[in-house]
Order: sequence, then structure tokens, then C-alpha cells
Amino acid sequence: MPNRIPNTSGLDKSPWVNKPVKVYRLPEAIAPKVLEYAHKLDNGSYDRQAELDTAIDTLTQALTLPANTGGAIKKEIRKALDKLVELNSL
Repeated sequence: MPNRIPNTSGLDKSPWVNKPVKVYRLPEAIAPKVLEYAHKLDNGSYDRQAELDTAIDTLTQALTLPANTGGAIKKEIRKALDKLVELNSL
């Protein structure tokens, strides 16, 4: 028999903007990062451009480090940086 007078005390308003929501099981080790990313997507604050700019800046700074392996590290960093710049221009 259905409960015609449900006890809803203790139920808070959902923090999610987009509804309905779906529950997923995640490994505890990655759950906080996934939840953070999901909330950014949900409230519209995820900025792909800013993430790409950060990656490009990091790799650009890495190019200034001395290479101990005859430039192989810098060569690989340059390839990754070129790819990110290409993605950034799309």
C-alpha cells in the first residue's frame, strides 16, 4: 500500500541544475574529481578554453627546462604543444 503521507523531513533541495539526475557507482579514488567535473558541467562553469590555455602554458614553460637526454624531452614536449595549439585553434 502506498504511503499517502510520506515523511520528507531531512530531504534537502537537490544541488543539481539539470534534472532528472541519475546515480552512478564510482571508485572512491576518483569520485571527488568526477563529482567536481560534473558540477562544473551542470552549472555551466566548465571552460574548455581555460583548460587548454593552462596546458599550453605549462608545456611552454617546460620547454625552458634543460634537457638531459640530448633534446628528446623537448622534442616530445614540442609535439604535444603543437597538437594542443592545433586543437586550440579549432
